[in-house]
Amino acid sequence: MIFQSIFEKFNLNINDKEMAILASILANEPVTAYKIAVENRMHFSYVYKKVESFEKAELVGYYCEPYDGRKLYYLLPKGVILLLGHERPERLYIDKLRDKWHLKDWGDQEIIDLVNIIIRHYRPGMPINDIVMVAYALYTRYLAGDIAVGDRERGVLNKLFRRSFEALVSLISYDCLEKCKGRLASREYI
Repeated sequence: MIFQSIFEKFNLNINDKEMAILASILANEPVTAYKIAVENRMHFSYVYKKVESFEKAELVGYYCEPYDGRKLYYLLPKGVILLLGHERPERLYIDKLRDKWHLKDWGDQEIIDLVNIIIRHYRPGMPINDIVMVAYALYTRYLAGDIAVGDRERGVLNKLFRRSFEALVSLISYDCLEKCKGRLASREYI
């Protein structure tokens, strides 16, 4: 696997204490910074500062609770991939990626293969947190000749591109999706 190169590819220097914060967010999401600090026996200001830096690195997202304004944090797919590369209790992380990317019908190995493809072809600024944008970035790189694929990767990418084009067409019009679904499903994209 290519997981050992994740930190270099993402240009991140994260220590074990920071990884514990990310793991705590994933296990309890959505969660406040205060609860993360209490659970990990860390000072609140340290956790809050780290969570803000994780936001800037696009590892963590948040939303505000209605009426009281508390920030509730959750891990973005980029953060889950980082945890997957650090600890590798794969089942939980693969399930989280499957949910966050809305790939419910994908198998564990397909998710791992997709993560490997993303890591191998990652460039700074690549939108990992939105699966349709991931597909777009990989597809344009494939068309430009930057990505060479084997049979297994070809199957994963075809499935990803097919799903993404369906999502894109459904944004245009649901009627259009119904008319085009057969053609989208039968087409080979690579």
